[in-house]
Amino acid sequence: MSVTNRNLAAGAALLLLGSLAPSLAAPPQRDAERGVRRSLIRLNQLLASRDPAIVEEFAKGEDTLLVGSLAADRARGRAELEAHFRSYFERPETLSFAWREVEVAVRGAVAWLHAEGEVVMHGDDGDRREPYRLTGVLELSGGKWLWRLFHGSQPAG
Repeated sequence: MSVTNRNLAAGAALLLLGSLAPSLAAPPQRDAERGVRRSLIRLNQLLASRDPAIVEEFAKGEDTLLVGSLAADRARGRAELEAHFRSYFERPETLSFAWREVEVAVRGAVAWLHAEGEVVMHGDDGDRREPYRLTGVLELSGGKWLWRLFHGSQPAG
């Protein structure tokens, strides 16, 4: 079998198209960043309203991971996420976040973010606020940005 210039050119064109495919399927950068920010807002709304649909904001799969600031705040996969949020929704106070700063970066169908702000615990005695940081990885699936990794922490000191 001989290799011709035509075969080489066709192969190079296929490689180029294959490497561009993820970016061709991704929305424009500004729209993607807005979509990721909307996912952060939607997650906060579902958390504050104790809505079990919050698990639908996470990508399906056993490699999806939530790690929070408490030792017990770790959930991998759908079943553990459901149990995690169920335990939070049974607590006497309701949780939400107040973000001061949110940075988003998007490459194709993958995005990551960093947010600085506060976790707000709404209880019968009023609100209690504590510093909180969040890093996350989201992926575009069916036109919706879903969480693949949520990593939150409360900075010490």
